[in-house]
Amino acid sequence: MKKRVLVLISLAIVLLILIIFLSIRESDSFGENKKNLKSEISSELIIPTSIENNCIGFVIGAPEEITLISEIGGGWARPHPGPFAWGFIETEKGNFDFSMSDEYVTQAQENNIALLGTIWPFADWDQNVCHSVECEVSAQDIFYPEEKMGWKTGIPISRCAPCNYEDYTQFVTKIVERYDGDGIDDMSGLIIPIKYWEVLNEPEMGSEEMTFFKGTQEEYIQIFAATKEAIKEECSDCKVLHGGAAGVQEFMLNYWGEIFDNLSNFDIANIHYIGDSDLSTLNVKDFKRLLTEKGISKPIWITEAEYDSENEIVLSVENALNAGASKIFFTQFEVGSFGLPENGEYSKAYTNIADKCE
Repeated sequence: MKKRVLVLISLAIVLLILIIFLSIRESDSFGENKKNLKSEISSELIIPTSIENNCIGFVIGAPEEITLISEIGGGWARPHPGPFAWGFIETEKGNFDFSMSDEYVTQAQENNIALLGTIWPFADWDQNVCHSVECEVSAQDIFYPEEKMGWKTGIPISRCAPCNYEDYTQFVTKIVERYDGDGIDDMSGLIIPIKYWEVLNEPEMGSEEMTFFKGTQEEYIQIFAATKEAIKEECSDCKVLHGGAAGVQEFMLNYWGEIFDNLSNFDIANIHYIGDSDLSTLNVKDFKRLLTEKGISKPIWITEAEYDSENEIVLSVENALNAGASKIFFTQFEVGSFGLPENGEYSKAYTNIADKCE
């Protein structure tokens, strides 16, 4: 009897050791198993070729504006500042609310539109850990956060580099995983995935009315590197844009020139034209020259194109595409005003503008 008890105890100990070993092994291989599962899923979603080949998009401030992009014949929307701000989704550590970003994605796919998502690495609860009021923007900032009809708009008030990069990159993996269309932890009903992400916007701008980032170029490079790594970890075929360069004025080119000395692994270069400098190519010529000087050869997207007159649109689009632009996002449906036109009519220069993509 005593011998039998000892045998049973020995077997129990062996079984316990085996369970512990398997648990450790399972934990260590979870990430690898997830990667393998991704590769085995044959129903992974992609952006339709008709959208990928469409070179026309619009910058939007609300989901309901997406319908007009479809009417015009465009294929892309760039929500700005958009719903992908860290603190607006992860309202407190570990508490995620995707309702606003889900609404944008739903409206987009219902209109056969793909999104370019801008990631903002700011959450007030994180900023409070290592920063103070010096990171807060002025109340005059045009993207000062506020709430409208239950939706948060603008960008979180404190805009320095993240205090905890581990928390930040976990947020990035969450949103990328939700919208990458790989069949794992995707948004329910996802049809058109998000495969293009932009890291911040115009970090060189620092006026009282418009400050997107309170930090150094070195800090921006660190943010970009951490964000890109997190994106690629979840979505290897996703493309990452650096934050849009505000233009080609001397201080802007100097700012980005110094960044490009240490940052060249973005997938797509990103330039804006806001009614100044080179109308003929929407700033592509001078920006491409800078990239070439730095030994960088990448596709170029114009993610903001803003005009003084609709008569400027057609020729500048043709020239910009010929100069090397792959996509152009207009900031206004009706030149001279933002948002949806009151009468629902857009500037006539946009009629058949997508034909220029061919």
